[in-house]
Amino acid sequence: MVSIGADLPKTVIFALKLLLMKKLLILLLAFTLNACNDGDFDVPVFEFTETVNKCGEYVLYITSTEKTEVLVLTLPKIAIDTIPKVQAIPILATVTATYRIFDKAIGTTYFCQAIPPSEPKIIKELKADGGTINITTSEVLKDSVITGYSHEITISKLSFNDGKERIFFESFNFGKLEIKN
Repeated sequence: MVSIGADLPKTVIFALKLLLMKKLLILLLAFTLNACNDGDFDVPVFEFTETVNKCGEYVLYITSTEKTEVLVLTLPKIAIDTIPKVQAIPILATVTATYRIFDKAIGTTYFCQAIPPSEPKIIKELKADGGTINITTSEVLKDSVITGYSHEITISKLSFNDGKERIFFESFNFGKLEIKN
């Protein structure tokens, strides 16, 4: 025969253990969900207009539609010329790719000034630490006459790294720059 009083302490202890395990599980789940917050890490969008802007002979840049995000290339003199060819130029000390986020839209002459303006302020800047700028130059013909040159620009293995975050593109389409004669 089973006595109700003898099993009661075991049932109460089992119920308390079950309740404690549920609370621990909820607490563990809450800590896990809270730990997934990655803080202030903002992944740049890298969505730019199709227009490639030129400043001087060596600086090319593309902007976001709001003109607050910019990708700037500083190229050697031979990169943009009038000889149809395919070039692969590694990003090094003198050939650079820089990504910037500004607090306001930049003007059309921002990169063309000898001394950069103090406004708008740069919120974030990432310099590429690797990659290859690929430029395919071809003639633009009209009625069998050369009217200019087209420079199709892509960047392969583009890597930005500032010690805190790393952004990598296997292939990035910078755009097309057309220069008329």
